[in-house]
Amino acid sequence: MSAQPEWTPPELRSQDELKAMVAYVTEHGYGSTSKTYVRGIVTALSWAIGEADVSPITGRSLGRPVTGMEASGERSRAYEALYPNSDPALWRVTQEQGQDYTLAVEHTLAWATGGDTGLAVPADWPWPQDR
Repeated sequence: MSAQPEWTPPELRSQDELKAMVAYVTEHGYGSTSKTYVRGIVTALSWAIGEADVSPITGRSLGRPVTGMEASGERSRAYEALYPNSDPALWRVTQEQGQDYTLAVEHTLAWATGGDTGLAVPADWPWPQDR
């Protein structure tokens, strides 16, 4: 029987890295994705770095810095919001903001909490991606 690794809560990437991604996407866009997708990236990261008062999907206001657990939870809500049979308040976000927005929030918060899925970074990105 092998020992299972101890669970550790998700942590946000550094504020410097998150701010650099906001600056990069704001200046260059994100490949050939829609403006709605880019808006979702910037909105999610702005919330994660404390520049937006409310979360991008649930609209929660924390009044303090976002933790990795909260970002991970918001990512889960974004995933749920992609489906019409989800909580009506979550589905409404996708209907009003667009599917690309909701997908971008989900992908961005997956990356922001250190996942190996989500956003792709530029080839010359100075931060390590293996976490």
